Amino acid sequence: MSELKQNHFVRIVKLVTGDNVLCLFGDVKGDNEDIVGYRLIYPYVLTLGERNEDGDIAINYTRFCPYSPVEEHRISGSHIISVVFPDNGVLDNYVNRLVELGVDTNNIFFEEPNGNSSEPTEAGE
Repeated sequence: MSELKQNHFVRIVKLVTGDNVLCLFGDVKGDNEDIVGYRLIYPYVLTLGERNEDGDIAINYTRFCPYSPVEEHRISGSHIISVVFPDNGVLDNYVNRLVELGVDTNNIFFEEPNGNSSEPTEAGE
């Protein structure tokens, strides 16, 4: 198994509703720089699908809120159970989807996969 990639803003957020949301994750700060909430950018609900012929279980990706074109949602910390890094395969699939949507990888990774440093942007603000 390869080492878990951690040079990015992508997280799986477990909500009190039971949903597992894959997103670019960031905090929302108030006037005093206190964290007053969290941002879920390009959020997708993850669910397990059927087992494939090779024995792997498929992962389904569904837009978090298909009723709105808005791709940034703000929630309070009381709605979150946990926040974790995704598996590398899930990360790669999600990054490919974001690139298809026109998201620059500099807004996903705070360090390029080859090790070059860059400043965090959109999700890390």
